[in-house]
Amino acid sequence: MTMLQKELPIKQETAPKVASPPSLKQSFFRSCARAVRTYQIGDLLVSSGLISPDQLQAALAEQSQTGGQLGAILIQQQALTAVQLYRKLAEQWCLKVAAAGVAVLVQTAVPSPAQADETDRSITTQSMQEAGTSRSQYPELFGTHETRSDDVSAFKKWMVMIDRFESPLHSSAPVSEGVAEWRKEIQSLQGLSRREQVKRVNDFLNQVEYVDDRTAYGENGYWGATPERFFDGGGDCKDYAIAKYVSLRALGFTDSQLRVAIVQDTVKNLAHAILIFYSGDQGYVLDNQNKKIEPIEAVNRYAPYFSINQTSWWLHHA
Repeated sequence: MTMLQKELPIKQETAPKVASPPSLKQSFFRSCARAVRTYQIGDLLVSSGLISPDQLQAALAEQSQTGGQLGAILIQQQALTAVQLYRKLAEQWCLKVAAAGVAVLVQTAVPSPAQADETDRSITTQSMQEAGTSRSQYPELFGTHETRSDDVSAFKKWMVMIDRFESPLHSSAPVSEGVAEWRKEIQSLQGLSRREQVKRVNDFLNQVEYVDDRTAYGENGYWGATPERFFDGGGDCKDYAIAKYVSLRALGFTDSQLRVAIVQDTVKNLAHAILIFYSGDQGYVLDNQNKKIEPIEAVNRYAPYFSINQTSWWLHHA
């Protein structure tokens, strides 16, 4: 009996402890995952020298009283500018953000152009259009504003991992027992309604055991997982999300209906990955932390950083 034939509890994810911020030379996804998973905004800003520990403590004290966002409080207290804040986050996550994304982030937090330097003032609506970004056709994710780019060339490890998971579904080569069972399950869903396909894929994949990257590979934010490793040995949240994405694509769902979203779990205070499925103008969350498929508006614990499929990616901001 393989592990997919057992009903396994969904294990809770725990935030790993890492000694220092990720290197700027690391890939986009790995840096993003490690930064948002292991560091709060205040930790990033203090470690980079942008604010002092005293300034952080003052902002945290106000946050505990008002419930406001830490970044916004630091800006209001003039500990740093919005430009500095978003530049630091972009740098730490190795975000190759189009000028559009940076422009929108700055515009939402800076009350006047006087707070930006000459470089920041040059980021305009015209540059946003030249960057090839646009709004999504679907309701914006978790109440955020989002900017879309159709240039996914920076997401090399994402594309490699998608190819790695897709390969056994379209190959006659021998596969492991767990992957063979997955392939058989996908074949059995052909001809069912779209709603039933989504439910069955979510149920099937949520049976896989949760294993964090540090336990499995000795490091956080690992993007070298294989289908064999996931189905026969377990995986973390991004592995679930990618496996669900690939499964639904194999069943004929279009890229425009699917996105993997990297979000902040505001309950556990750590980064997480989920799959978003759109049907008509309604979006749904497929989550390894929840066996039930929920409409987006019913899920209030996630704040998205970015979302992506094979043709586009979206930057999310308040």
